[in-house]
Amino acid sequence: MKPPLELPEDLRRMLRSHAPGLESDIERFLETAPSPCLYIRSERVSRSPLRPSILHRVMGHRAAQPVLSTLDSKFGGIPYVEEVDLTWDGFHFLGQLNFAQLSDAPATLPRRGLFALDRNLRAPDCTANSLRVRWYPEPTEARARSISQPRCVGRWETRMLFIPGWSLPGGAEWEAPLPAGVTQLHDAWNAWTPSGYLEDEQRPGLHRLSGHRSAGLDEPYSFVPPPGRDSPLRAYAQLLRIDFDNASGFHWGTNQAYVLIHPEDLAANQLERAVVTWANA
Repeated sequence: MKPPLELPEDLRRMLRSHAPGLESDIERFLETAPSPCLYIRSERVSRSPLRPSILHRVMGHRAAQPVLSTLDSKFGGIPYVEEVDLTWDGFHFLGQLNFAQLSDAPATLPRRGLFALDRNLRAPDCTANSLRVRWYPEPTEARARSISQPRCVGRWETRMLFIPGWSLPGGAEWEAPLPAGVTQLHDAWNAWTPSGYLEDEQRPGLHRLSGHRSAGLDEPYSFVPPPGRDSPLRAYAQLLRIDFDNASGFHWGTNQAYVLIHPEDLAANQLERAVVTWANA
């Protein structure tokens, strides 16, 4: 159920004092602003890491063997691969998401298919090419290639758990209904944190699937559209927002990775055309 969006009384007073009808305009904006999403939390599936630290080895822990299926949604472990010639030279497996395992998913997302990300160690961190995208529209055990376990970005294999949630527009989109140049009003509007929304931004370590674009995408580090498209970043949907993950054992500092896709490519089930950008928010 969508959480209520009730304006705080002090914010209502500021809106009423600034201009007649502004409070009503904001309430109409809030009626359509929420967008459903799924939050992703990871859960370790083994008592030992895939790559033991020196401390783990001193304590007698051996490297864990992967537990989860090649078709499971996860960080780390054995990735799902169909390509005969896929190389892992210079790449570490980050994780994968099997859309068939989702429940309560937003209507815009596929109902089948497996989306995977690998870290490109030959590209500078937080650049457009630092993560490789892979997409398999009809994944099956029969199509999966038998491969040796590649090195993983995180040290632990973790299962993805999906939690239904709600997002709100971020950054310039959130401020769009306000009059320009009124600093105090903008500050109060941005300081308001509606309960039940944007849990991934309020509880670091959660990842978000679908929903509105985050405020950080107003100032990304780099953005390179897929071949054949020259649309600006604002034309793309935010497919996935990846924060640090303590359970898996990877982090990007204060940065987040954003997987973006043009709505036409998403509707055509062409997630191989998704691109990655980065932002410090």
